[in-house]
Amino acid sequence: MFCLDKPFQKNHNQHTDYEEAFLEDVADQIAYKPLRPAVVRELKDHIDDRTEEYLSEGMSPEDAVKKAVEAMGDGVAIGTGINAVRHVRSSRLLMVLTVILLLIGLAAETCTAVIPELTFRGLSIYLTGAVLLVVMALKGYPLLIRYQKQLLILAAAIFTAEAIFLSMIEFDWIADVIWDTAYIIPWHMINYYALLLTGPVFAILLYRMRKQTPKAMAAAFLLTAGAVLIHYFTYKSFTLAEIVIFLFSMIGSITYMVCRGIFAGNKRKLLLRTAVGSVVLLLVYGMLPGQSRYFQAFVNPEANARDTSDDSYNGVLIRNLLSKSPAAGSLSLTPEELMEYGTGEWYFTYGDAKEAAAEGKKPFSEHHWIPFPYDKSEVTLWNILPQHYANNYLLAVSILQFGWLAGMLLLAVIAVFYVILFSCILRIRGALAGAVSFHCGLCLLFQSVLYILGNFGFQYGSFPNLPMVSEGRFSILVNMLLLGFILSACRYDRVIDAPAADRKTAFF
Repeated sequence: MFCLDKPFQKNHNQHTDYEEAFLEDVADQIAYKPLRPAVVRELKDHIDDRTEEYLSEGMSPEDAVKKAVEAMGDGVAIGTGINAVRHVRSSRLLMVLTVILLLIGLAAETCTAVIPELTFRGLSIYLTGAVLLVVMALKGYPLLIRYQKQLLILAAAIFTAEAIFLSMIEFDWIADVIWDTAYIIPWHMINYYALLLTGPVFAILLYRMRKQTPKAMAAAFLLTAGAVLIHYFTYKSFTLAEIVIFLFSMIGSITYMVCRGIFAGNKRKLLLRTAVGSVVLLLVYGMLPGQSRYFQAFVNPEANARDTSDDSYNGVLIRNLLSKSPAAGSLSLTPEELMEYGTGEWYFTYGDAKEAAAEGKKPFSEHHWIPFPYDKSEVTLWNILPQHYANNYLLAVSILQFGWLAGMLLLAVIAVFYVILFSCILRIRGALAGAVSFHCGLCLLFQSVLYILGNFGFQYGSFPNLPMVSEGRFSILVNMLLLGFILSACRYDRVIDAPAADRKTAFF
């Protein structure tokens, strides 16, 4: 019989007790603690019955118990399934805010699309994302747990494939073929979201290793470092944003698992190990080739602007325009000012920028997404904004078009969304559900942070997307997956006691 105050304590110097380990996995997933003793007793009875059957067939006691436990199935999946009995927790406010952000994104996509085909594409992506979110909110987390082994295998296959891909690029075996298809197959965006979706799988793996704390901690940092290095050397500057998102999300997830007591051992020592490992990870990343240049472009874009198609120039332009925006209403510029912005004369021929231009920076680039009219009476704000402003600068454009109050209102909605999101995540009682949800929440949060910084002129690497708002071929769908995992984990995290017949249905 188990002691419920200190459940399932084992002597790790002895061979593994399969039955207790299985029952612990089941009980840890059940959020409603008063239900745990009844579930444990019922499962133990099933195991005992099957063990007697195997003993009668001539098996040894150890083999009989092991086979009986294996016949029960995966403990984590069973415990998660039990939470499906009368699940009642949900956050209506979070769902309302999600819908508001999706509608804002859809409205922005519709208003800024230059051709009807883009409007239809945006509408179809947002509608598909909304349907996916509903499906994932209903069944996402249980499906993730049910197919966790397959996902772990898939993650390992992805890392192996990327290592091979890296080698082939390094030796110029397939570089031309791969990059010639970049307009058809967006390799760097596939890489972006494959990396973000690897995190929840890592969280499951670390949870599986939680009793082997030294191995789990080593695996946490080695896997993170391996993912960062592979992705960085495969795509260089294209992958900076997602690497930072993944890196900080993993560090945050490991810290959460330590603070939550998921890893066995002294919490203070584990936090110290986490801090040391995190510093080492950040130092390794900071010493990668070109990092000083990328970081300089992030904190000081003025010193890195080369021409009007350069990302650093875009950052300087956006900051300059924002400084002139009113509290309410749209930015008003004279035709002469618009002409200067369009040619870059405002920056490349005045003040300190003269020295930069003398060093080889070009004052004008003919590469404009929207053709720049040379008649000043025809120039509009849309002609001088950076390429892809409809996706990359939604916050900045809202300020330029409607004033700072509108921009601050959008920021407030985003901030409230994340406050509510993490308040839901931190109330999750299941250890694994909490770890997976916390990582997914951090992925969404850090995407938003980098996107907002870029909208104020501080862009790091390629632009990330603003979850739920900024449309992309993959961003809406993948971010709906991440949010769906969280909503589903919350939904299946609170249960009330149910008749034994209902519980048996959940078990089997």
